[in-house]
Amino acid sequence: MDEHIKSPFLKTLPQYHFERDKFVNIIKDTYPNMLDDIYTHVRRDTDSFSFFGYEDEFYIVHRDSGTIINWYKHLGRTNTCNKNLDYEDLEEFILLFKNEMEEIK
Repeated sequence: MDEHIKSPFLKTLPQYHFERDKFVNIIKDTYPNMLDDIYTHVRRDTDSFSFFGYEDEFYIVHRDSGTIINWYKHLGRTNTCNKNLDYEDLEEFILLFKNEMEEIK
């Protein structure tokens, strides 16, 4: 697919993967109701975040930084990010998302 794209800015970026257990535990510990909140709203925006599902993939986008995390089907399957975040960064990302989600409830 990328072979027809000339601009380096439009080519697919590498995806950085999170270890399944660590990814799931951070979300469970930081925002236990995240999946319920996301699956209930399917597509929603907060001040800084957008989240949506497409087929069996789910995405949370932090618009200010351009950081995207996603997972396939069930939490813990194919957990990726478009940046090389460590687990502390992921925890901060989820906490910021949780705080904004609580503001819109």
